[in-house]
Amino acid sequence: MASLPPLNSLRAFEASARLGSFTRAAEELNVTQAAVSQQVKLLEQHLGNTLFIREAKGLRLTESGRSYLPALTQAFHTLRSSTEELFGERGRTQLSVRASNSFAEHFLAPRLHRFLADYPRFRVRLSSSPWTAFEEHHNVDVEICNGYGDWSNRQVERLTTEHWLVVSSPDTIERRGMPESARALLEWPLMSVLGYREGWSDWLACQKVEALAPPPCMEFDTTTLALQAVRHADGALLTRSFLAADALQRGELVQIHPGTLATRGGHYLVCQRGDQRPKVLAFCDWLRRELRAQQLGLGRNLV
Repeated sequence: MASLPPLNSLRAFEASARLGSFTRAAEELNVTQAAVSQQVKLLEQHLGNTLFIREAKGLRLTESGRSYLPALTQAFHTLRSSTEELFGERGRTQLSVRASNSFAEHFLAPRLHRFLADYPRFRVRLSSSPWTAFEEHHNVDVEICNGYGDWSNRQVERLTTEHWLVVSSPDTIERRGMPESARALLEWPLMSVLGYREGWSDWLACQKVEALAPPPCMEFDTTTLALQAVRHADGALLTRSFLAADALQRGELVQIHPGTLATRGGHYLVCQRGDQRPKVLAFCDWLRRELRAQQLGLGRNLV
């Protein structure tokens, strides 16, 4: 079929089929009964199918009409709700987002003003949690989870492909100098973040250092705490590249060895399957753009 049917004809059919009467449809649409009947005839001609059997006692849907009605009713519902959500006068629509403490603090919070500048009709409620394995939260629209993507019955999209790298502060480098090799880091106070499958021994093995790492002198349950501590401590932190990216770009931290180790985990965008609400689509599209912009700004694959 070359074109969609006229909107007025679709409205006339949907209302008539839903209400079972041309007369009642005319009242709902604020037109005459004859106008509704004429629009339905035009639709039938356009489709080349009879949608109603007109009987003395009223209207009866044909098989084609019964099949067409649910899709059309849903389409009008989606159009109405989307229009109200984006342009309605009920006030701004609230979007609820949940993310890990570190992702929320280091990436989302500093950038949310840009989302609101692009979408001023939305209000954002951002909540965070130290551990971000997906949980059932009925009042959350979008969740950004840290893990391995194994969440069933949800729409899951990987956002970051990261690397483990070693960072320290400019002050520490001024005192100690840059390590001459990966093995030289065995003489440094080592710092790490709890809860990950990879650690210092894995990173050292990836750099061909055949030695077990000593126990870290400091361990933290969030990357946020670890990044804050390494700015002041005399040590080296093994951290994931994505959350350290902004601090590296600003010169607050320095990567002290070129060696990296690919992470098995990453940050994932998790939503209800088939969620097509405009606020969810808008936020997800914006988040992807921000991640691409960060990657381009750094000039290397840190995300």
